[in-house]
Order: sequence, then C-alpha cells, then structure tokens
Amino acid sequence: MNRLIFTSVLAIWANILFGQNDIAFPTISTPSENDIPVELKRLHIDVFVTGNFATTTFEMLFYNDNERVMEGELNFPLDNGVTVSRFALDVNGEMREGVVVEKEKATQAFEAVSRRRIDPGLVEVSKGNNFKARIYPIPAKGYKKAILSFEQELTSADNNNYIYQLSLNLKSILEKFSVKVEVVMNKPTKIEGDHPNINLNFEKVRNSFISEYEDDNIELENSLAFLIPKPQEVKEVITYKGKVTSDNYFHINLNINEAERKKEKPSDITIVWDESSSGKNRNIEKELSIIENYLVWMQEGEIELKTFSNTLHLDRKFDLKNGKCPELMEALKSIQYDGATNLYSVDLQNIKSDEIILFSDGLSNFGEQNKLRFNSPVICINSSNLADHNTLESFALTSDGVYLNAFKLTNDEIVRSMQSRQKHFIKSDFDQENIKSFIARRNATGNFSFTGKADGAKNELVLYFGYGDEVTDTHSIVIDNTNRIENNVGERIWAQSKLKSLKLKGDGQEILKHGKKFNLVTEGTSLIVLDEVEDYVNYEITPPESLRKRYYELISQRNKDNSQYKQERLKQLCENFEADINWWDTVEKQKAAKKSKQSEEILMDFAVSEVADEEEMVLEEMVFSMTEQTSDYDNEDDANSNSSNKKASIKLNKWENDASYMSDLKATDPQDLYDQYLSLKPTYAEIPSFYFDVATYMFQKSQREKGLRVISNLAELELENTELLRTLGRKLSEYQFYKEAIVIFKEIESIRSFEPHSYIDLGLTYAEMGKYQQALDHLYTVIDKVWDRDIISRFPGIELIVLHDMNKIIHNHGKELDISGVDECFIYHMPLDIRIVIDWDANETDIDLWVTDPNGEKCSYQNKNTQLGGRMSNDITAGYGPEEFRLKKAIEGNYNIEVNFYGSNKQTVLDNVSVRAIVYTRFGFDNEQKEILTLQLEPSKEGEFTVGELAFEK
Repeated sequence: MNRLIFTSVLAIWANILFGQNDIAFPTISTPSENDIPVELKRLHIDVFVTGNFATTTFEMLFYNDNERVMEGELNFPLDNGVTVSRFALDVNGEMREGVVVEKEKATQAFEAVSRRRIDPGLVEVSKGNNFKARIYPIPAKGYKKAILSFEQELTSADNNNYIYQLSLNLKSILEKFSVKVEVVMNKPTKIEGDHPNINLNFEKVRNSFISEYEDDNIELENSLAFLIPKPQEVKEVITYKGKVTSDNYFHINLNINEAERKKEKPSDITIVWDESSSGKNRNIEKELSIIENYLVWMQEGEIELKTFSNTLHLDRKFDLKNGKCPELMEALKSIQYDGATNLYSVDLQNIKSDEIILFSDGLSNFGEQNKLRFNSPVICINSSNLADHNTLESFALTSDGVYLNAFKLTNDEIVRSMQSRQKHFIKSDFDQENIKSFIARRNATGNFSFTGKADGAKNELVLYFGYGDEVTDTHSIVIDNTNRIENNVGERIWAQSKLKSLKLKGDGQEILKHGKKFNLVTEGTSLIVLDEVEDYVNYEITPPESLRKRYYELISQRNKDNSQYKQERLKQLCENFEADINWWDTVEKQKAAKKSKQSEEILMDFAVSEVADEEEMVLEEMVFSMTEQTSDYDNEDDANSNSSNKKASIKLNKWENDASYMSDLKATDPQDLYDQYLSLKPTYAEIPSFYFDVATYMFQKSQREKGLRVISNLAELELENTELLRTLGRKLSEYQFYKEAIVIFKEIESIRSFEPHSYIDLGLTYAEMGKYQQALDHLYTVIDKVWDRDIISRFPGIELIVLHDMNKIIHNHGKELDISGVDECFIYHMPLDIRIVIDWDANETDIDLWVTDPNGEKCSYQNKNTQLGGRMSNDITAGYGPEEFRLKKAIEGNYNIEVNFYGSNKQTVLDNVSVRAIVYTRFGFDNEQKEILTLQLEPSKEGEFTVGELAFEK
C-alpha cells in the first residue's frame, strides 16, 4: 500500500485561520509516476459559531482510481490553540467515531491493525500544532468517507468585528459541494473584496442566523468568509450546561481599549537568531526588516548577536549609532541555515541585557529541553506557519515579554508592539464559592476572552486591566445561570482554554488526562478508529458507545489472562536461556562429535578400498587430530580469562554511497568540505541519506563539530519520525556523541515504548557512557515487561540477544550494581571469540546477517548452526532486528560478514534503510575489541553487501 498526501484537502487545511492567499500549498507525493492521485469527490462543510468560538466540520468523500489499495496521510498545520475534536471514518458502511487515547498506544494499535489489512484511522499532532490524519485502507477503484472537526477562537478583523475565513482554492472538480453556517445571536455580514467568496445569505432561525449553499461539478477558487459583530459592551452572560461534566460553563469576550504606552528605549539588547535548517520556512526578509525598523527607533545602544542551530555558533557585539548597524545586518544576511534546532543551546536565563529578541519558530528538536527563568524580558518573534507557539508564548509570559506571530501580523504592528508596554489582565474579584476554574490570558490588547464555571443563580465578576500594577480599565459582568442553555459549546470552549493554559505550564500528565477526558487531540494523544471490538480490547482503548458493552465483557477476561501470561512468558524465557547456556557449555563437545561422525564416514569410505597399512595409520592420526579438540573455556574460571593465544583483527569496509555528491566531496580540499556541502544542500535537502553520507565522511575526516551539525538535520526533516530519529541516535552513538544520542533515544522511547528496541538503544548507549545501572535497568525492561503478543511474535528471541549484553555488564560491573530485581535464572556470562549483531531502522523490513567461516560454511537463517560451532539467532522479518551471530571459539582464518536486504512490506515509501553492524572479537573479555559500521541500503537494490571480515591468526 502507498501513502499519499491529498492536494485538495491540504489546500483547505493549510489556509485555515491564517486568511492568507500566498501560502505555498504542499504538493502531492506519490511512490511513482504511475500512481493516480486520490481525489476529493464530495465535500460538505458545517460551521457553527457562538461569540468568537467556531466549530468547523468537514465531511469528505475520497476516490482512489488506482488498481491497488492506498493509505492516505493528510498534513495540516493549525494556528495556536486550535484543536481537532472529532474524527470519524467509514467502517463497513457505518461512520465509526474516533476515540482519544495516548498517542503511542494509538500508534501501536494502528500499525498492528494495518498489518492485518483492516480499517484503522488515526489523527495525531506533532510539534508546532501540526496535525496529520492517517486513513487506511482506501479501496482500489473505491471510495472512503471521513469526518474531521476542529475548534478555534476567532481573531479580530477590526475593532468592531471578528472574522471567519477559510480558503477553498481547490484544483480538482468536486462532484458535490455544500456548506451550512450557523451563527448564534449575532447576524454575520459578507466580506466584499477582489477574491470571490461563497454567496452566503443569512436568515434568522430562532436565536441563530443560518445560511446554506450547494453546487455540483464545481472547481472551487473561493473563500468561505464572513464577519461577526463584536459586542460593544458586555454586562451579562448566560451559561451552557456541560456534557462531559454537569457543570455550568460561561465564556466572555471583551473589546479592550488599545491605548498604547511607549516604553523606555533599551540601551542594550541581545538578538538570539535561530539559524537551523527550518529557517527556510521563515520569512527572513520580513524579520530583517523588523530589526532595521526597531533599530531606527532605538537610535543608540549596544547589540549582542547570538546565533544557534544544534549549538551556539556566533557570539558577537555591535555598536548601534544613529539607528543603523550595517555590520549586524551583514552578519545576519550572510547566515547559512543548517542543522537541527536546540533552543536551549543559548543560555537565555543568564543574559542580562535590557531585553532579548528571539527570532525562531520555537521547534526545538535536538539536545536537552529545560525550564528557564529569565533575567531579561524576551520578545519572541516567529514568521513561520509551523511553529511551537506554546514554547514561544511561555518564554514571553515567563519573562514579562511578548510573543509576536509575524506570520499573521504586519511589520508595523510588530514594531509598534515592540516599542510599547503591553496592557494586560491584572486581577479579578468574584465569589470563589460560586465561580470556579476561572481561565484568562494575561495579554489584553484588543480582543480579550476568558472562561470558567459558575454555580448559583447570578454572580458578579469584576476584571481589572492595565500596565504593571496600574489599573486603567475595569469591567463588571454578571454570570447568569437562570437561563442556562442545553448546549455543551461552553464546555468545549472551557476545555480548549484549559488545554492551552496547561500547555503553557508544560504539564504533560495533566495535558494527557485533560485531552482524554474532553476528547481533544494533543501532542500526547490521538483520535483513533478501529474496526473490531477485539482490537479495542487488545490495546485497552475504550471504544465508541455502540461497542462498549461487549468491550467491558472482553476486557475483564483479558485482565485475568495477562497475569498468567507474564508468569508463563518469564518461565519460558528462563528455559530458553538455560538451553542457550547449555549450548555455550557443550558447543565444543557437540562440534567434536559432529567431526568424529564425519571422520568415521570417511574411514568407512576408505575401508572399502584396498589401502596399505601405512595409509590406514595416517588416516587414524588424521581422525584423532580432528576429534581431540581442546576448549579455551573448559570451566567458569577459564571462561573469564584471556586464555586464547590467537590474535584477532577486525577490518570493516568503509560505507561509501556512489551518489554524485560524494564524488564532489572527495574532490574537495578537507578544509572546504562544509562549504561544499552547503553548496550541494539545496539539491538534496529532502533526502535523509545525503546528511547521513556527508556526516559520515566528515567524521572520517575528523571534522566532528561540522559532522554533528550536518547529521543533526535528520531531526529537522520530519517531526517525530522515529525511523529518522533512530538513525540519528545510532550515528551519534557510533561517533561517541552519547549525551546527544540519549536525548534522541529518550524521545523515541516516549513515542514507541511498546517496542523493545527503544530500551535496547538506551541501554547500550548508557553502557558506553559508563552509566551501568541505567544500562542494566533499560536492558532488563526487555525481559521483564509484559509485551503485546504481536511484538513477541514479530521479534522472536530478541530477549536472548539482550541477555548477552546484560550479562557482560553484570560480570564486569556487578559489584557496583543493584541486581536484586534481576531473576537469578537470567544471570550467566558467556564470553565469545566472535559476536556480530545487526539491527536496522525500518519497520516491516527484512535484513539478514550472513557469516562465512574459514572452512567456507555460511551461517544464516537457513543454516543456523555450523560445523565450527557458529550459531545464528532467529530470523527477524518484520523490521528493526536484531540478528546475532556467535562463535565461542574461532579457528585461524578469515570470517566474512555480509548483510542481505531481503525485502520490505512497508506501506509507505522508503528512503534508504540504515543498517548497523556491531562486530566484536573476544566479547566479554578484558581484551574485547568492537567496531561499528553503519550502512545505507537502497530498497530498489535488494541483495547482499559485504560488511567486512574478521581475521584470527597465531
């Protein structure tokens, strides 16, 4: 199956809330030129507005004209505070509502169900309030219906009106298109302009104004837009009864007087400039213009410039004279945008300028994230439509600064705000017995809204606004519960406001709990649709109401089974490990027995012929030499000594891509490598393997700092793509950037804790750092955790491979470890002459390890045990690995190591697959050697690749 991005729907979502006509719409992405784009055939839009709060619902019907089933992915960035609240998918002709669940649980369920070719659907949000909906399957030559809703607080068009605007610039022909708009209380007005709007004629129906429109076979080049009058003065508001709770919710909008107060001009400022690769999404020209205009206002002063991407790059001071600083502007204009974003690489909390001006999208994706306290106010300016508004707003509020969204505001509006003191909400007076959970934002410029819960008949609420502690505006409002409306819109508004306040505080657990309770998609939750009630049971996801009775019956039985399942699994693992120990203890005897049997067969062959006694004597000596082998590991003491007198060497092939950019780099003087890379980057900017190959080459040339910046770009390519993150983390670990690797692996664990590989990567990296307790704890999680049965079936025997790493740590560092939580049946150290482990970054992909010994025998999944005693682990065909080869005692000669790309069943388009080979000689001994090779295999070029060879000699 193949993932498609639907141009038509993306065009809609990309313009929601922004009211812009110049946004570059994402283009369609297909696996090959022969794929026919999935088209939106029917679209119905329902808009419900009360006050300045709007709920928009899309009912979409897609058609797949291809001969095969397709998977669809819709990406849509939404403005700050906007949340998807509903997702429903056609399942067997019935619309099945999505339910909110923890994101990683939803991901696990979606992937497992997709492997069975059943109907799941998923909506999730990544950093920067970027939503994506995954829909599967869209049948060949067939249709798929989906419903998606989002909620938003409308912005001001001017002092008198709110604006609702939705661009509908769709290129495909819609068979049917319809719109219904309902606005409560206030009659909307049309927007006249050059851009054509859908003709809305509102008629009053009870307390609402309603307009409907429909058309057939239409190509939309319109906007759905209208104005809603602001209340000029609010004296009393009614409440709405909740649906999730029985509380009474109120929502108030005030039009605050925007009288400006100029602030004192700063004498020194610090400009903190984000020069990461995501700078390509910012309007740099606009940002530079903002700086120039602000400096003209400042006139004189000192400016410090700090630039950063994955780390701090530039720290330089400039003098501002007569409102001009050409050296500063030249430095900013010469920046080359590259690398991941580490927002915390600049020590913001120790800057003591009059103010800090931060230019960034706030999407920090590299390095540790910290909570900051500021000594100077921070003015955060972002000009990208994809941004972490919460982080930027949090910086501003925490420091008594301001967040300015340059994507929506004009230069004049931004500079005027930078020059002014911001009016804000100071305090409120109310009866705390009756008015509860009062939520208001601090900035009060222009439209000011707040929400809460109220008991009792009527309550007075007094609000105070001003500058600092000086009150300039007072508003008194009565909350009336006597005319409560039976509509949960008030609860939805309150839930959205509460979610935004929790995001500003960064309280992840409360955000998760709140999102699940009120059915809101957050960074920690997803909306998922599953087909069968058993799927909801398997992943403990509470289903829609229609399936709950059967769900609770099945979940009760499942909980009883789980406890017994864990006990049986651990018992089986102990038995498997005991068999592994028995192999290690007896492999030399088994090998000798095999050779003896072979020799007897040879002797029988010779006995048939007439041979001389002398020849028989020679043959007997040959048989004796083949069977009387002695082991380096006859007992436990020998097993832990350096008894082998053979010398071992590891020679791994350098991985070199044959791409043309590598030829360009190799022809470049080493000191000019980074500049050459920057010149090549525009051509290969979206190709992950480009950064992988270039960084590897730089590391080989000992250019660690530049190589780190280049490889960090993998974190920028696609937010929360765990396959890219895993490749990044492993490459960082390979070149001993352990601290950075740990941060990456922790993020993967937070997203995919349902896979053992997340704990393995962390455990192995902690071991390299010398943090052996953390290493042991993470590795033992692979043994002790109750894994889903699907995981166990996909990665059989993974626990045994982990136990070999774990036991080496216990053997070498046991005295400094707490191993009380480790079952004794799993403690046994088994050193080896050769150990080779491979793993890879792609799900649903089969990579095989092959090792050919000096006798020419190949050990593989088809020949797991060799005559020399080599042993291959289970064949992992469903992605990631690991696969392991072990040989207790090596004979003299060369051992050839290969990996074979067998194939992939992934439903999405693959870039190159990163394969890591970890090669040990004398594994578990004091003189252990280890080498790592990471290579990139192309899905279009399935077959073998030689990793390298091991050599043993006297």
